[in-house]
Amino acid sequence: MPRSRSRLATTALLKRLQFTPIVAIQGARQTGKSFLAREILAKQVACSGYVTLDDKSKQTLAQESPQTFLASMSDSRPAIIDEAQKSPALFDAIKLQVDKNRRPGSYLLLGSTEFSLLQNIRESLTGRMGRIRLYPMTFWEVQGLPRKKKNPTRAQCLKYLDSGGMPGIAFVREAQVQADFFQDWVDLTCQRDIHQFKRLKLDTQLAYALLKHTAVLEEPTAAALSKATRANPKKVGTHLKALCELFVLTRLDPHPSGTGKSIYLPFDSGIAAHLGAPLIKRLQITLMNERMAKNSYSGGKRHTFQYYRSTGKRMVHLIEEELGGKTRAFQVMDRESVKKPDLELLKAFRKKNPASEVYLIAPVLEPWKFEGVNVVRWEWMFD
Repeated sequence: MPRSRSRLATTALLKRLQFTPIVAIQGARQTGKSFLAREILAKQVACSGYVTLDDKSKQTLAQESPQTFLASMSDSRPAIIDEAQKSPALFDAIKLQVDKNRRPGSYLLLGSTEFSLLQNIRESLTGRMGRIRLYPMTFWEVQGLPRKKKNPTRAQCLKYLDSGGMPGIAFVREAQVQADFFQDWVDLTCQRDIHQFKRLKLDTQLAYALLKHTAVLEEPTAAALSKATRANPKKVGTHLKALCELFVLTRLDPHPSGTGKSIYLPFDSGIAAHLGAPLIKRLQITLMNERMAKNSYSGGKRHTFQYYRSTGKRMVHLIEEELGGKTRAFQVMDRESVKKPDLELLKAFRKKNPASEVYLIAPVLEPWKFEGVNVVRWEWMFD
């Protein structure tokens, strides 16, 4: 059952609470933020207290009398406030409290959107708040932590590519029931969640069309999405920004040594599969999430993530750069037969970026290397 699954973010969360007055856990709806805070954290931090601003009475109190609201949680450490973005006035009040007493681990804010001006939140809490982006469950979180000594099987990989890592959906065995859950999630996102942004006039049908096309287009740029949906480019841009603020889409910018524009990808391979994504797109999303989650939970320096597009419009699916450190380039394949011409794009990237490590990830039986290109198995993504 999903409720028994541990999360890799727990260690990072506990560490941040030891040193930072405010910690934020942010991520898409139903990625497990509330469960992580209420159930997993509560077992290790006895005096924590939990309130959700989905409760209208709590939301009103937090917005109209934020100091009184915080006083009601004064015995909690941390005071866990779910859907914190629903009461923007709360952020100014929290800043005031923290400036009076910078006690580590005072507040844990959960949010299914960015804490930004689109939510009328003026106070960024810079210098006072540490952030953890919670991604869908990684492959090994779905299989169960601690990681098993066995290597993952190809069947397990394929199941993960189809079902993704959303805790309430990934463990459903009946295909039709799982599909219904996915559709419910999409409907709620497009019919309710996007309308949280009161400043924007957002359209449910366009939001749904954009999600669909980010899953199926080979290169889902804003221009390509505008063409596919036959919608005004400015309107498309507004909707893409909102979907990124909801963590529903992930934006990847092009690497400086290549060409192209920013692309937008669904945040979970299971959602993408439900929307019709081909295997290569699900591989790209899975690779992206595994690498980004590992970086988010490590507590180290933040890496940058981009993609590379050649002048011939071929794509290296993910470029990961450490600040002042290594560059790694990853290209995924859905064919078992890898030939030398398949390596040319990664060789070209390495020629432009000589210090980089380059990997072709394919369903091969054994790893091999040729002229600086590491050919590795799909399962390597989960190491």
